[in-house]
Amino acid sequence: MKKKKLIYKILNFSSERNIIFLQIIFVLSIFFTTGCMSTKNIKYLSDTYEKELLTDIPSEQIKYKIKPGDILFISIKCMNNDLNFLFNPEEGMQNSGNISFFQKFETQKQTSIYGYTVDKEGNITLPLIGKIMVAGHFQQDIESVVKLRADQYLKNTVVKVRLLNYRVTVLGEVKIPGVYYNYNDNFTILDAIAMANGNSDYSDLKEITIMRAESKGKRIYHLDLTKKKSLSSPAFYLQPNDYIIVNPNRSKNVHLNYQMTSLSFSFLAVIITALALILN
Repeated sequence: MKKKKLIYKILNFSSERNIIFLQIIFVLSIFFTTGCMSTKNIKYLSDTYEKELLTDIPSEQIKYKIKPGDILFISIKCMNNDLNFLFNPEEGMQNSGNISFFQKFETQKQTSIYGYTVDKEGNITLPLIGKIMVAGHFQQDIESVVKLRADQYLKNTVVKVRLLNYRVTVLGEVKIPGVYYNYNDNFTILDAIAMANGNSDYSDLKEITIMRAESKGKRIYHLDLTKKKSLSSPAFYLQPNDYIIVNPNRSKNVHLNYQMTSLSFSFLAVIITALALILN
């Protein structure tokens, strides 16, 4: 009996001391690791200085050519209100008076109903006007083409064209991942991350991946948003259907493993306590 009690005391004292020691070492390693990673990789354009003038930076994105399958918003306005309704049916939406252009097309259903889809041959079909070839043209050029055709049937027309399926998908270490629509001519990766409510605390801005569809496949770009050179990348200005992936930093792996390791320590402590009770 005395021998068992002695073994119990030695086992209990040694195990508790070792577990506490290991836990202290583990917590300190977590602290120093996450401390070093806290701001290193989540600061935008960290190599710039105050009032620095950045040159050789493109002022706008590469213009996008319309493709089959794209959905276009086309507005044709003239002096005839009846014809205006014919060419602009979205204006008849219920309670549309206080709804902005962006809100009218914020769902895929509304986009499909009130937009004009480019067919496989690259055409759109407009009421009264008929088919117009748009594939391969820039958005701004299509306005001129549509106006030229519309002026054959109407007087003093004003034409506006927008790409409705200009969407990007933002994934990874952002606060609200999802699909986001854009209706502006210039749309950057910073705009997309801002739409996703910003990057998370575990993001690594040195490791941003952009996947872009091209005619022969998918092209991959890697951006380091902590450096000003990222502003001159062809992927800084986004294209329709781009995928943006904000990758995690190393501290996230440490954080995810912390809970598992804590559970392991707790389980080990339970086993040692049980052994001590058995030997008592």
